Amino acid sequence: MNPLHKSNVTYKLDQQAEFSAKLMAAHAKIEKKFLEGGAVLVSVMDILGNLTGILDGMTGTLDGKTAKNNIDGLRKTIDDLAQLPKTEERRQAGFKSLADMCASTGEHIDDIHETIRYLKTFAITVKITGAGLAEFAGFADEIRERIQSGADEVGRFAKNLDVMRKQLITALSFSSATKADFDCTIPQIITGLNENSARISQQHQEMKDIAAQVKKIAQTIQGKIGSVLSSLQIGDITRQRIEHIQSMLQLMDDFGSSPEGKALSNSEYDVLKEAVLQLASAQMDETAADFHRDCGKIFTSISSFADDAARILSLRDELVDRTSNGERNVLALMEQGIVEACDLVTRVQESSAEADDVVSSVTTSAQELSRGIEILRSIKIDIHYMALNSNLRCSKLGDAGRSVNVVSGEMRLFAGKLETPADAIVEELHRVETTTQQLAQHGSGLSADLAAPLNEALETVRNTKMQMSSGIDALAEEGQAVFSRISSAVVTLDFQSELGNTFNECCQIAAQLPQGFQADVSGFVDKISPFSAQVYKLYTMFQERDIHVRFLPSSTSTSGNVTNVMSQPAASEDDDLFADALF
Repeated sequence: MNPLHKSNVTYKLDQQAEFSAKLMAAHAKIEKKFLEGGAVLVSVMDILGNLTGILDGMTGTLDGKTAKNNIDGLRKTIDDLAQLPKTEERRQAGFKSLADMCASTGEHIDDIHETIRYLKTFAITVKITGAGLAEFAGFADEIRERIQSGADEVGRFAKNLDVMRKQLITALSFSSATKADFDCTIPQIITGLNENSARISQQHQEMKDIAAQVKKIAQTIQGKIGSVLSSLQIGDITRQRIEHIQSMLQLMDDFGSSPEGKALSNSEYDVLKEAVLQLASAQMDETAADFHRDCGKIFTSISSFADDAARILSLRDELVDRTSNGERNVLALMEQGIVEACDLVTRVQESSAEADDVVSSVTTSAQELSRGIEILRSIKIDIHYMALNSNLRCSKLGDAGRSVNVVSGEMRLFAGKLETPADAIVEELHRVETTTQQLAQHGSGLSADLAAPLNEALETVRNTKMQMSSGIDALAEEGQAVFSRISSAVVTLDFQSELGNTFNECCQIAAQLPQGFQADVSGFVDKISPFSAQVYKLYTMFQERDIHVRFLPSSTSTSGNVTNVMSQPAASEDDDLFADALF
């Protein structure tokens, strides 16, 4: 063999080996990069699903029904809060009325004191005028003791009345302070609760609108991802086309060692090999062109994700601003308003407890005063009958008892004067009893009725606020994850940058393998029919078949098979071929 020809053959073999090695490297890189790209896209789909779930959870936490139920639950409490100033005003009026009754009763007590002072004077007069009469020796001392007993009872009554009066003065003082507190704070609390209750519904609608925009963008991205995932079939197609080229070259080597291959002349074998190498180069060029075209489309589509992700972050920030920042944080404002209302109710409870204590104490004092007035009445009766008995005795003594008789009559007269103020005091005490019952009825337990719904509403708002805060944190995290993952996907799916040079090198080497002469195998097509039939089975894609028939025309024995294969709908074959192409 010519040394130059031998050297050229060795060079071509080295090039073919290098080509095979490049094809294997390209095959491995394609499989790795497209699997990675598919995994990144699927992870973006998962993150978008999480993002949508978080948005649904947030809008569900603060949904219209929940907001309405909370607002409706607060309405009665708000109405009750609005009634507190009037309730306190009635209670204040009750205390004032009781204080007036104490003052009126005090005047009656003064009348009784004056009457008893006269009775004491009469008792001393009886002792003086009856000093020489044995029948009145003990009478004067007895009636003086009884009158003194009445005076002591009136003193105790006056003391108890003064205690009650001081209690009422204190009650009036804190009642006035309580009413001033109510007048100052309640309107503001009610206004805040009403305004924030209405704003909850408005904020829910704003959240829904923003969430709908985010979900729409997420769905757009998901749609694009679905399209890109479908486009990733180019990776599987390219990998299979490389395998076809590798298999064809291997079939060529195997055919050269087979009896059919050895039956070819050297020139026929050289023409066949030239045709196969030209076919490999053409297949490589077509494969690279399709790969570059489809990868360019993939990269363009993926690059548009960045704008979508940025829009999601912008809407996320807007949602955070509308729900969590400053005066827009309606839940925080609602919580603050309810806390203020709870503090108010605590003060109401303390005020009501003090008022209840006063009412209870006044009731007890009134009962003590009633017993005291009854004792005073019994003393009045005793004095009356003692004076009457003295009159009867004096009548028997004639002129000797006339002086005592006159004094005893005066005593009976003044003892009778005790009845009028006593009756007036009893009437006042009945009014005290009625007033204290009304105070107990209107004031007792008011704070307990208010505390329960407020505490329930506060717990609901705090739970909702906590869930919203968690949702905002999760939304911020997932929104950033979407942006980061999409940014990563843009880099990961830039297949041209990663694989373009490898394909270009494969094409360059493949173009150097043929010698460049006209490789016409039509003169011995029947001899190579076993090889052609194997290659026909190898190339299943219509692009491959179009190129294949240009270099290896079919023989009579294979034309039927080729016609049958070529006549099948390409779409159907491609569907079968790419059924598992998605990564």
